[in-house]
Amino acid sequence: MLATKSSKTDALYQAFYRQDAPNVTNLLGTIMVVLVVIYFQGFKVHLTLMHRKVRGVFYPYTIKLFYTSTFPIILQAAFISNIYFFSQILHRKFKGNWFIELIGKWKDVDFGARAVPVGGLAYYMSPPKDFSHFLADPLHGVFYTTFIMAS
Repeated sequence: MLATKSSKTDALYQAFYRQDAPNVTNLLGTIMVVLVVIYFQGFKVHLTLMHRKVRGVFYPYTIKLFYTSTFPIILQAAFISNIYFFSQILHRKFKGNWFIELIGKWKDVDFGARAVPVGGLAYYMSPPKDFSHFLADPLHGVFYTTFIMAS
């Protein structure tokens, strides 16, 4: 059975822009970020320090301008996953409570197989689905970006 041109186009579009699974755009973005980080890792400033008491003695001192580590990212991901976990539990147990909805309001999708945040702190800590969602709800996008950069 031959696939039509429309189904090929739809499949290609889904491969690049689907929201509920990894896509090629995410992969290309990740590769770009890794390459930029590797490039900036090489930036160093070499300072020459002089000894106060002994003239003519110089010490080279190198400062890396861009230091990266994975430990802060691991801690931040653990913090966010804990907020999601406790927020989902509290939302299921005390649905309708205003304080619990301030922490996070959740909606079941895929026939209850998983839940997505739709309100509260958990929603604002989750990434926007795509750029159009970022433009539709700029407060969510700005809060998420600020939170990620600050944490």
